[in-house]
Order: sequence, then structure tokens, then C-alpha cells
Amino acid sequence: MRIPTDVLALLSNRTRTDGHRLMLVGPRLAPALYQRVNEVLEAVGGRWTKTEGAHLFPVHAAEALAPVLATGEVVTLGEKRTLAQYFPTPEPVVDQLIALVTFEPGMTVLEPSAGSGAMATAAAARGAIVDCIERDPGYATVLSDTHAARRVQVADFLTVPAEPRFDRVLMNPPFTRGTDMAHVTHALRFLKPDGLLVSVMSWTVAEQTGSTTAFRKLVEQRGGLVEALPARAFAQSGTTIDTVLVTILATRPADARPTVWPARDIPAQDSEELGNPADIAAEIVADLRKAVAAFEEVAAALTKPAPTTAPGTVEAT
Repeated sequence: MRIPTDVLALLSNRTRTDGHRLMLVGPRLAPALYQRVNEVLEAVGGRWTKTEGAHLFPVHAAEALAPVLATGEVVTLGEKRTLAQYFPTPEPVVDQLIALVTFEPGMTVLEPSAGSGAMATAAAARGAIVDCIERDPGYATVLSDTHAARRVQVADFLTVPAEPRFDRVLMNPPFTRGTDMAHVTHALRFLKPDGLLVSVMSWTVAEQTGSTTAFRKLVEQRGGLVEALPARAFAQSGTTIDTVLVTILATRPADARPTVWPARDIPAQDSEELGNPADIAAEIVADLRKAVAAFEEVAAALTKPAPTTAPGTVEAT
């Protein structure tokens, strides 16, 4: 959104930064004005902390504020959700995913591209030690506020060097143009040798196409499991895209079975009810008789001699 002139002026002239802290200086703001200023600060990762008397940022506050002052624009959290196709994982989907995972106290879990950390929160509630990676500072701050994660790293997950130190990876990556396949492939590199990954993915991966061949081969080589989620599972989050849960081990188990890819349920079409065979035969015979009669009329017309007229005269009509 375009930042209102009064808010932009206040951010330019009445803020002071110190590392991760940003302070508003000068007279106390009217509540309505403060709310508009706070919306901008939250959009770039700031969160008011009473004990610090400042907005705290997951990155240096001056670095977070610089693009806002330079452009006079900001993308709010609501706008980011729409533009980035961020669809929070609904609770029933989280429950279904968590049911596929065995947790032990102290187990390490990674949620990449974590958003607001629905899976991280569920894993932490079961005694896991959770780390999250989220590229957007605004969402990273929201996630930090849940206190579910030991660490929240602000970064594009695909650029983070892989370290195989996690027991579990739980994720709901972005789907656009096959991005989910790239994210899952990269995330497998973060697992310990006996680790397990479970991810929400677009239904596209269940279809055999040129763009899915390599990923499907990877899943099959690891003995992965693929389970269809209910239709419209993400409707409450703003999308009706069909989805699946994909479970992949870091190392193929000795007793792995062939991967079974789900198929879409195609409703059977009602066949047209046929009539009485005798009636159908009679109708066909009648149609044939009409056709024969028409051909006979054409043949008779062709056998008649053509009429003649004298040269230079016109036949009377």
C-alpha cells in the first residue's frame, strides 16, 4: 500500500534505531495515528515490546525501515498473504500431518517457509525442539511471538545451506510453478540419516508429467508414501487447490513397499437408458425406407430427357 503522508513523515523524522530496536521519539501519538504507524512497522517485522520500550525487529531495524522510507510504500501482512500465495495450514490438516510422525522428547524439528508456524507449534507441544526458517520479517516476528521455536531464521529457505541435523522436517511450502518440489528436495538434505520428512504438496505431484518425473522418481526411490487430503482442505485459508501429504524417509527402509500414487475420483456418468429393442428396430427400418424413397426420386429425375428450345428464343414461363 502507499503509506499516508503523515505516517511517512513520522517514520522519517520521529524514529531512532539502535540495532534491532526502533524507538518513536517526541510527543505521544494519538491512538489512531499510532495504529497506522504500527501497521507499517509490523509489516516489516517490528513488534512493540513493553520491556524494551521499543519495536523489536528480527533484523537490524534501520535495514528493515530503509525500503519503506525510500519508496513510500509497504506490503502489509494481509497483502503479503495474497501476493505470496500464503495459505495457513488449517488445524485438521496439521492434525493429519502430525499423526504421521512419531515424536520423542528433545527431538529436533525444522519447519521451513514456516509462515505463522502452525506445524512448529504442534511439534513443540509434543516436546520437540523446533527451528523455523521464514523469508518474510513480518511473518518471522509473528512466529517468534508464539515462542514455539527455539530459533527463527529470516531467510529464503532455498538459499540456506543444508545441514543434516534434524530428526524431522514438517512443511507446507509454496506451490507456484512446482516450487513445492524444489522446497521438499532441498529440505531432505536437512535430515539426519534416520530422519523423516512430511510435507503438504500440490496434487500436481501425483500426476505423471514431464515436470514431475524427477520428483516422483525421488519419492519412489525412498519408498515414500503419498496420501490424498480431503477435497477443499484449504478452503478456510483461501484456496480450493487439491493437496496431498507426502512422507519421505532420509534413507530408504529395507521393508519399503512400492509408492502408490493417489488418483482423482472421477464420478461415474449415468448411462442413457435404452428403449425397447423392437421399437428401436422399427424406427431404424422406417428411417431406411424414407432414405430409399428419397434416392428413388433423385434417380427418376436424372433419367428424364433435358428440354430443348429453338436457337435465339426464350422458353415461355
